[in-house]
Amino acid sequence: MKKWILGAASLLLLFLLGDYLFIPAKLVVSRTIIANANQAGVYRFLSDEANWVKWWPGSYSKANDGKLTFQSGKYQFVKTQSLFESLEINIENEGSVDTSHLFIFLISRDSIKVNWSTTINTGNNPFSKIRKYFEARETGNQLEIILAAMQKHITEVSNIYGIDIKKEKVRIEYMVAMNKFFDRYPLTENIYDMLAQIKSYIMQSGAKQEDYPMLHIKIQDSLHFEAQVAIPVDKNLPDNNMLISKRMLKGGDILVAEVTRGNYKADEALKQVRQFASDRNYTNIAIPFYSLVTDRISEPDSTKWRTKIYFPIM
Repeated sequence: MKKWILGAASLLLLFLLGDYLFIPAKLVVSRTIIANANQAGVYRFLSDEANWVKWWPGSYSKANDGKLTFQSGKYQFVKTQSLFESLEINIENEGSVDTSHLFIFLISRDSIKVNWSTTINTGNNPFSKIRKYFEARETGNQLEIILAAMQKHITEVSNIYGIDIKKEKVRIEYMVAMNKFFDRYPLTENIYDMLAQIKSYIMQSGAKQEDYPMLHIKIQDSLHFEAQVAIPVDKNLPDNNMLISKRMLKGGDILVAEVTRGNYKADEALKQVRQFASDRNYTNIAIPFYSLVTDRISEPDSTKWRTKIYFPIM
């Protein structure tokens, strides 16, 4: 009997010694992903926790003050503040709260490393240490689940900017352009009257239209608008008193996006293309323009208008 008691006491002593030797006072839980995404775009996206609803793998709730709490497993996650290229997030579990930090590191223009880490205090009680050890493992598992969902979402450009944006090469070289000033926003009829004059000139010159009509509207103030339209052609044509021949840098880089609906939708898409370019430190080297895929005279329903946005860069 005494031997049994002594053996049990020895095992307990070894357990306690092992506990203190192998489980530190502070356990660091850290998980990392690599994603094909832009650092500035992802940081801006994640800084607004309202965007988390779009990719969060668990459930969420909204308090009366608008604060969002996200649930994953038995844990609650609350973003407390945005820091420099990082976020501070509280992890709550059964009344205890641990502060974590999610860092977004730049690898290249379209590649990032996201690291999420927290430190768990294990305390001095040996049984508490064991409990905290297993809790740390479960916390790590939840971070892996959440980061995997985040990784899948942020690698899609359209999830960050609301539209799909691609970098392509300029395919056209020559175009015939026309400018006209208005004291109000140009109507569709105004734009297509200008295009009709260009088409007539192209036909008379024996040239061939190479792509859809191009449009750029510059708003100076509420009474001054400048519309510039152009049609790509297969050769360089001489200027006349109203029309100007222009050249594009064929083979150069250009950002391209496409939207369906009217001018407002196209204008909003252009803002996102500008943001995409800014996030990647691209330089805009020529005026952006809309390519009017849909003939807006033949199709008066603006919800069906297809428009491509072109944004020349270097």
